[in-house]
Parts: sequence; structure tokens; C-alpha cells
Amino acid sequence: MQLLTWVTSVTQESYLDEWVNRRMRPNVSILMDYETAVRRPESLVSVFRDFGVSSLFTSMGQDEFLDFVDFLVFTVQQQPNSAQVLGVLEMLLSDGGSEWCVGTRDGFASLEKRVPEGVVAAVDDVVALSGEAGRLLAESWHAAFGKSPDAEEAYEKAIKAVEEAGARVVSPNNSKTTLGTMIRDMKAQKDWKLDLSAQDADVPVKMAEALWIGQESRHGGNGYRKPSQTEAEAAVLLAVPLVQWFTSGALARRN
Repeated sequence: MQLLTWVTSVTQESYLDEWVNRRMRPNVSILMDYETAVRRPESLVSVFRDFGVSSLFTSMGQDEFLDFVDFLVFTVQQQPNSAQVLGVLEMLLSDGGSEWCVGTRDGFASLEKRVPEGVVAAVDDVVALSGEAGRLLAESWHAAFGKSPDAEEAYEKAIKAVEEAGARVVSPNNSKTTLGTMIRDMKAQKDWKLDLSAQDADVPVKMAEALWIGQESRHGGNGYRKPSQTEAEAAVLLAVPLVQWFTSGALARRN
């Protein structure tokens, strides 16, 4: 399994044996940092130290081992040769047909669920060019497609990204603007459209409304329901064009 080889290569440290020969051994401090970060109840340091990565994989199981790989991606990113090392990992994952890939959002690398390359490129562009809204969108994307997804956070951050991108454009005099009040104002003004000749050029307003209505977790009492993973992913993908249209000026009032 080539992934085990990659993990071995990034979790070793060199040392001098009793004859002053340079050798390699598992760097147990990396595993200790991981176990502290995830609050693992039972340490596997002795397994790792004595038997290496293959035994660590057996002890952890596939799902937790991928969590450990995700931790290593973050750790490796701090190193000078990170681009090359993470590039090797991405090649291994891609060639192996893995559902996971190495993604970088807002300057932080992690394992992400693999989506079409064109979608990723579009998201990267929007994140890079949209300021604070882009940062929120990056957090939303990671919460939806990262190794430890949080559907509720993903949906909430998707809405916040759209609010950040459009609040001052739609409702500049309202300091407490929400996506709900933005939609209300846009509907009242009736002239928010993309620069298209099509009759449905106001579809972004309908998209924003769908995003807002779909977040049932904002309701208290009997109306409360956490979004599903599928709903969260759809919300993030819905927020991407809305953020881009607001920040670029493509969505504007047109008489």
C-alpha cells in the first residue's frame, strides 16, 4: 500500500546508533501530538515505535488512519518542502482512485473529498478574490468536504459567506443584515439580476432564498433539524456562485 510508504517517509527521524551510523526510526513525537490533538483514549506510541506504520494502520483501522494522514498533511505544510511532499501524496491518492485528495483552502492544506477539478478551480478563484467572504467560504468548504465533516457548520458558514459578500451591497444602511433580510429587500426592489437578456436573470435571488429556507437548523423548538451531509454540500456549492456574483458586481440592480 503506497499510502503506508508515504506515511512512513514523513514520520521518520534520523538518529546516530552506538557506532555513529545514521539510521531512521519512527518519530513518536508526531504520533503523540496527534493523540493529544484528538484526545485519543489509548496511546499507540509503543506500537508505532516498535513495529512501525503498518502496525499503526492495523491498530487504528482505515478511518482513523485517514484522520492521522489528515493530521500529517497539516503538519507537513509547515515544512519547507511541503509542496513536493504533498504533491507526492496527491499523486498516490489520485492514481489509487481514492475518494480523497489534498486540497488547500485559505492557505491551509487538508484531506478533502474529491470533486470535479473544474469545481475546485472555481472555488479556489472565488476564495482568493472575495476577501472575508472568501475566508468564510473556505471554512464552509472544509466543513463540508473535509475528513471530519460538520454539516451544520458548513451550512452556517455558507450563509455567512453570502451575507458577507452581499450585505453592504443590498442593504448598506442595515447594520444587522441577514440573508433573510437581504432576500426581502431584493424582492421588494424587484430589479436584482445578472447581466443577461434571459427572462429568468433574477434566478440568483431564488438561489439565495433556497439557501436560506433550507437551513432548518436556525429554528428553535419543533422546527430545529440539523442539515444532512448532502444538504450541507449542496448549500456550499450554492453559495460559491452567489459570493462570486456579489463580490464581482455581476449581480446588481438593473432597470
